[in-house]
Amino acid sequence: MSEEYAIAIDIGTSGIRALSLDINTLGVVSSVITLRHPIPGANVVDHLNFALNVSLETAHNLLIDAVNKVIDGLNIDKKKIKRVAVCGNPIQLSLFNGIEIRDLAYWGENAAERLGIEVPSRDSTIVSSKEIGLVDLDDSFVYIPPAIQHEIGADALAMLYKTGVLNREGIFLVTDFGTNAEMALVIDGEVFTCSAAAGPAIEGQMIDKGRLASPGAICDLEDLGVYWKNVVLNEDLLIADGDVVDPSNGKVLERSGDDVKAKGITGTGVIAAYSLGISNDLIHDSKIKTHDKKIHLQDDVYVGEEDLVNVGKALGAFRAAHLTLAEKADILLDDIDEVYMAGASGFYVDPLKSLNIGQIPSSSREIFQVGNTSLDMAKDIALNPTILDELQEIADKMRSNHIMLAISETFEKIYSLELSIYEEGMPFWMYNQWLEKYGFQKIPQVETDPKIHRIFERDIYDLGINGLSIVEVGLRLEAQFANCTKCLICIKNCPESAISMEKDGKIILRADKCAGLGCQKCVLVCPEKVFDYGKFLDVYEV
Repeated sequence: MSEEYAIAIDIGTSGIRALSLDINTLGVVSSVITLRHPIPGANVVDHLNFALNVSLETAHNLLIDAVNKVIDGLNIDKKKIKRVAVCGNPIQLSLFNGIEIRDLAYWGENAAERLGIEVPSRDSTIVSSKEIGLVDLDDSFVYIPPAIQHEIGADALAMLYKTGVLNREGIFLVTDFGTNAEMALVIDGEVFTCSAAAGPAIEGQMIDKGRLASPGAICDLEDLGVYWKNVVLNEDLLIADGDVVDPSNGKVLERSGDDVKAKGITGTGVIAAYSLGISNDLIHDSKIKTHDKKIHLQDDVYVGEEDLVNVGKALGAFRAAHLTLAEKADILLDDIDEVYMAGASGFYVDPLKSLNIGQIPSSSREIFQVGNTSLDMAKDIALNPTILDELQEIADKMRSNHIMLAISETFEKIYSLELSIYEEGMPFWMYNQWLEKYGFQKIPQVETDPKIHRIFERDIYDLGINGLSIVEVGLRLEAQFANCTKCLICIKNCPESAISMEKDGKIILRADKCAGLGCQKCVLVCPEKVFDYGKFLDVYEV
């Protein structure tokens, strides 16, 4: 029997993950991850803004180039690839597909009508690989699953489908942990959804020593009393014991038996440091009580106070969204029967630490860590494309009540309280007092003995017979600004070192390193006010 392959791809906000699959044996051949997203920015709003302010075509080209590199990195015969399945949120899939995105930026039918936007269908679709821009894939097709509605896309459908909560009686909270945290509260089949812009800190970005879940990243910490043991991801994305250190000064008490080295820390590692720091009285009111205001881990990796503020904002978005969903559905957080944690961040974080600092409801009694459901659903589709029809039928029938958190007064009030905790040190008793004043339920007591179900060993549970590869993605954009004096102030002030200048004054922007329109320090510091994001239209290889 001749070799035939299928590809499963998950386009996340922070990066891309992919599997190559043997169609005949149904087994995984190889796997690839990227450590960055190819479009400037740290969240979906940045990616959307880039496409709106620069061009949809440029954003599409950046993403397609990255996907082509990912497929190359799977190291299989591309001529034998028969189909590709791609999963992600509505913005990522629209950019991938090169279709209208303005309806995702401007909420409501009236806005679309006023702006003359023809809202595209986001039903399941099949397109040729050549049409979408994938190269050297002869006679292959790309399968894209449906979105449920405006903000809730194929990745959210994946977590609902793969956990099976739609067909069960009870109250379930399902969350895809990430920069843009999709949440669904399912009550006897009725679905309440929202999408919380938790921010890049949740996946290790905008953290001084931050890193996505990848080999060499500290993903957890084990409390040994005064000392902490680092937990580090190895080359197979499995957790391994790292060094035992004194977090107050970084002194190593015991080296890893496997000589595991740390290259950075994930968002889950920062959450672990936050939780243990509070429990061990190293952190009080979001301030670190060490001599240099840092929590020291192994190999010069540390967590600083600014990191705590950034991850605190993300944690606040989670808890405020949970409360908003519960208030909308008229239930108590205490009523939730089971909590599901999906995605890499939801898989590698310690649920007990999440419970301790509010990333999942403090009353959670049954907790399931289910891995990367978005990639897993793409895998199902790639191996059995008829599932696409089933997913469309589910999306069509789903009774969904979507909450736009950006315009929710409930979320606004609760999130302002969260910011007061992490930015101003407001005590928790006062937080609950304010919730009562607003007429909302109080945060329940922390469950002391939750049951935790870890379904797999890692978020990508099968790396394939050829194992995991890391692929570098990203193109350079170029622009020439009239009246530029070559003062280099934009380059000196870029926090990501994403900008350079050639001898002729041409500005070069490394797209994957750029923090995007959410930063714009280059624009703000330009003394001549000539730095213009919209001029970066030409794309070429790094």
